[in-house]
Amino acid sequence: MYRAKIGACIAVAALSAAPSYAGPITDGSNVFIFGGRFQDEWVWETAAFWRPHYEDNYFVGAGYQTFVADLPANFHFGLELGLGMRVGQEASAEIWTGVVLKNDGVTIGDVTVSPAITGGISMVSDTIGVEKERAGWIDRNVPVLFYMGPEIAVSHADFPDLEMFARIHHRSGGYGVIAEIDGSNAATLGLRFKL
Repeated sequence: MYRAKIGACIAVAALSAAPSYAGPITDGSNVFIFGGRFQDEWVWETAAFWRPHYEDNYFVGAGYQTFVADLPANFHFGLELGLGMRVGQEASAEIWTGVVLKNDGVTIGDVTVSPAITGGISMVSDTIGVEKERAGWIDRNVPVLFYMGPEIAVSHADFPDLEMFARIHHRSGGYGVIAEIDGSNAATLGLRFKL
């Protein structure tokens, strides 16, 4: 687990040091849709999408982002608000909000690959799947948890207002800050449309 975290940090650092041609995005706002499947292991195992560790529960959602500040090393700071449905064996609604840190990434030819991470708070109408089981372990309902959404986005110069992305949709107690729980983790794919 720690190797995956160290690898992710190195990848973000390498991408931020690479030359970028995407330009500043301070005044950028966008909407996005995404969806995927929940898995029953821990957050960083979600990236191993080829493994057979999925639940019969799915996520579909939409959100809005606006960027308000350009930062050093080609990073940009913004805000995100999203609404989703968790469906399958049970159903639950989710709303989350947080801050976004996005890097311009690296451009190779006409293709740009850029990392981002969203962090904030998530609230659900009910827990489902392995999250409900984990809430039982701590004998506590967890409708409000921290939200984290690390992602990698890909865009093409011929479609400057469109991005495809892969994101881990994650709720947890933040290593015990809210609760000792790794709530739910979904491997998702999405489309982002710049406004």
